[in-house]
Amino acid sequence: MGLTAASAATAASELNEPDATEAAVSLTALRTRVTEAHGTEEAARWEWALLATLRQCKWDLEKASKKVAALSNFAAKKPELFEAATPQEFLAQASIGVISHLPTRNSRGQLVMLLNGQAMTELAKRHTMTDMLRFSVFYMTYVMADEETQVNGAIIVENLHNYPMMALNRMSGLGPSGMKASFDWMNVSPLRLRGIFGCKQPWYVGLMLALVRPFMSKKMKDRVALFGSDTDAMLAAAGLRPEQVPTMYGGTIEDFDPAWHLKNIDRM
Repeated sequence: MGLTAASAATAASELNEPDATEAAVSLTALRTRVTEAHGTEEAARWEWALLATLRQCKWDLEKASKKVAALSNFAAKKPELFEAATPQEFLAQASIGVISHLPTRNSRGQLVMLLNGQAMTELAKRHTMTDMLRFSVFYMTYVMADEETQVNGAIIVENLHNYPMMALNRMSGLGPSGMKASFDWMNVSPLRLRGIFGCKQPWYVGLMLALVRPFMSKKMKDRVALFGSDTDAMLAAAGLRPEQVPTMYGGTIEDFDPAWHLKNIDRM
């Protein structure tokens, strides 16, 4: 797919990306290490993550090898999350609208993922924690195929209006182990998460954040910002214009289809 000139410059200056020849050598070296450590089949399984992981680790081969090993170990503990899947399997879940992303990037070239807390109640009624994590795994393999996302990373913009505090407690399979698995997956995935921006949060979201903070890395904790009713400030901090964003996040887009990306995959 390749990089734009701006993203190539970012990769070189921020991620220590080498020239194309050296990058190819490093990618081959990582593939060889994964094959030697985990076998040919396992190396092929993580082919989608190799380049993204090298970029996430700023082309440190040793760190990248450990990162892929952690990904492989997580999958060994949670094999049900990595079973073969198709876009059709997740259309109903995606249409509820808990998680999606914009078709346009922000001013920093970052993928803008959307999280609608209001839809959590419906998600918890119709799906289990395993369902949600399976979708997250499928979704990640899709978005990380884009080299622009590998280099520039992603942010999460959250609508927390009327966030249903007890909704996830009613989701089958949540519990401490389910919560830990969700953060473990976030930690081993090759996504460069650059920030989490929340708006319209009720007072009790602070209590919920305190409960999940122990599962978050220090870097992630530092990248969470809540803006309350000031959606203009949130969009400015996120590098977004109102015309890029659905109304529930303070933008002007109406009738946003949260499953649009899966429907595009289905047509490919």
